[in-house]
Amino acid sequence: MLLGIREDPGSVDVIDTSSLERTESISVDGSVHNIFVTPDGKYAVSGSIENKAATVIDLSTEKVAWEVKFDRGVRPMTFEANPDGSTRRIFVQLSGLNGFAVVDFASRKEVARIVLPEQPGGFGSAEERLGTPSHGIGVAPDGKSLWVNSTVANAIFKYSVPDLQLLGYCALPVQQPPNRAALGAVPEWITFTPDSLRVYDSNSGARSVSVIDAKTLKLIDVVNVGEVPKRINTLTLP
Repeated sequence: MLLGIREDPGSVDVIDTSSLERTESISVDGSVHNIFVTPDGKYAVSGSIENKAATVIDLSTEKVAWEVKFDRGVRPMTFEANPDGSTRRIFVQLSGLNGFAVVDFASRKEVARIVLPEQPGGFGSAEERLGTPSHGIGVAPDGKSLWVNSTVANAIFKYSVPDLQLLGYCALPVQQPPNRAALGAVPEWITFTPDSLRVYDSNSGARSVSVIDAKTLKLIDVVNVGEVPKRINTLTLP
């Protein structure tokens, strides 16, 4: 098990799940906000907001393999796999960017930066989330699409993979407080059904999870779940 240490100078601790003892503490570039494991299970990538860095750890050696520096803090990320299952690209969300950076895994550097469309828009300011305008990203299990949330748009955008062409978006629920301007749902993390037919998006501002049809980009259900849902994942039971 891997634990990201938020306290400076930051590290990724390795925990033996049988003994529940720490077996290694890997120094990384900055206090850790999140840790993600590549689809092939060979690497872990920690992101630091303060140090604006993503640190790639080789899990076979439990040592840092390489890192990428950005001009902004590192937020959520997701991976695109090659046909053989190895990692091709990392899609990284950054503080203050309504979009994402593209990191080539082989060359170990940022190769592109995608900004989401200006429309729809108009949200984020009243919700006090302009510092993290896009906070939730995921590649569908079939590897054919990339989904990216936007608080500014109050929507989730769909891109084709590997060419990253915009395919459309799904508008998320709007809240209407009494005597106030409408507020967005404040979308957060994303997960999928294993068949890639449904997309689930947690809405921390609306206290709900949106269920989206991946083909039609239609909102098909909204599930009320309680206060400030953020991280979300899919559990497959036998």
